[in-house]
Amino acid sequence: MADGLRPDDAARALAEIEQRRGQVIELAIIPWWFWWAIAGLQVGLVVAIESRQPLAIGIGTGGFVLGVLAATGWVMAGALRRAQPRNNLLGPVGVLAILGFVAAVLAVSLPTAFTLDANGIAHAALWGVLLGGVVMVVGGPLLMRFLRRIMLAGRSGGVR
Repeated sequence: MADGLRPDDAARALAEIEQRRGQVIELAIIPWWFWWAIAGLQVGLVVAIESRQPLAIGIGTGGFVLGVLAATGWVMAGALRRAQPRNNLLGPVGVLAILGFVAAVLAVSLPTAFTLDANGIAHAALWGVLLGGVVMVVGGPLLMRFLRRIMLAGRSGGVR
């Protein structure tokens, strides 16, 4: 068998596969700016709503919708142009982490806003959304780092 693969060639090929896999996973991660954009758009929407001016509410709502669509579209369009990771890379732990992140943002922002409002604090919704935005801006990249570790560890079956 003269055409056999030598161990060092096999090792190089496996290293190349692992490197490419890491590149695909990196491209699937939501960029840091997305979390800032969504948080900023939420704050803008609440400011518009709290103004109680119909024109401001209309502009704020339209800006929010268009902004979220644009930011999400930009992230998705970039992802669709590149190689896609398999759907099963995250597994149940990744899905629970995403759901937990959403729950954490809501668990911080909603009770804050309701508590402040119940105590007569002005602009309670704005304060709640600002706090939720901080959780997103800080927690979003941490979530992405955790999901990256899960996806990179997918071959070995554990989180690195």
